[in-house]
Amino acid sequence: MICQIQHLYIVFVFILFLTPRGLRAQLADPITVAHAHNDYEKARQPLYAALRSGFVSIEVDVFPHRSGQLKVAHIPLFLSAANNLETLYFKPLQAWLDQHKKIFKRPEQSLTFMIDIKQSPEQSYALLRQLCTRYADIIEHYIPAQDSLVAGPLKIILSGRKPYQAVLQDSIQYMGLDGSPESLQDSLFSAWLMPRISMPYHRFMSWKGHRPIRPAELQKLKDFIGKVHKYDRKLRFWALPENNKIWKLLLDEGIDWIQVDHLPRFQKFYKQYKDSIKHKHH
Repeated sequence: MICQIQHLYIVFVFILFLTPRGLRAQLADPITVAHAHNDYEKARQPLYAALRSGFVSIEVDVFPHRSGQLKVAHIPLFLSAANNLETLYFKPLQAWLDQHKKIFKRPEQSLTFMIDIKQSPEQSYALLRQLCTRYADIIEHYIPAQDSLVAGPLKIILSGRKPYQAVLQDSIQYMGLDGSPESLQDSLFSAWLMPRISMPYHRFMSWKGHRPIRPAELQKLKDFIGKVHKYDRKLRFWALPENNKIWKLLLDEGIDWIQVDHLPRFQKFYKQYKDSIKHKHH
């Protein structure tokens, strides 16, 4: 009996040792406004670190490489040594789903990969399209000829150098597009195909959180958020100052995505923010 117990213990330890640490993590409550900027720079296990923090949107920069792979990097130096998109993100996500059957505690909560194409948009799209066909079972996609939307736990949005025509003309649209304020009224793009509007914070706001915001600037923000929502899109500012006052104001005014570099810090802030809202209602 003792030998059997010892044998089972050894097997358990062996399995635990072989299982990637990210897969052993418990599922997180999703933070439905949290976007991890350049996720691949954040940790040894970038995808898993974001999922453990509850981030539901993840940004990844890619370059096409002569090996026929999309390499993950911020600049095109030493691409041969860089990890590829499938190895860093698609395979680990598939393993996560195989293990947990869902991505977050709430099974209906999807994950978004915002893939920032840094170079050669048509070539990058072709490589990404091949990758999507291999993981079609987990990717939400639209079939224009059938006017049919196929559900999946993963959504993909393209940013950076976007291949507009390739996306529009594709027989299966695995990928949506990150939009700009100028594209809001463009009838070519549905809310599914262009679900997100992004712009740099400094282009729109001068407030850094160190003094009270000017009423005119606050009203400008309210009006713009209202306009984006009127067109059934979600708003993301990028390159915004990361401090609690700015995060709180944007959340209070109903912004949809908070772009974050410091994941644990925002996770802590967001818990306190939600707790403060609960206390107000009691």
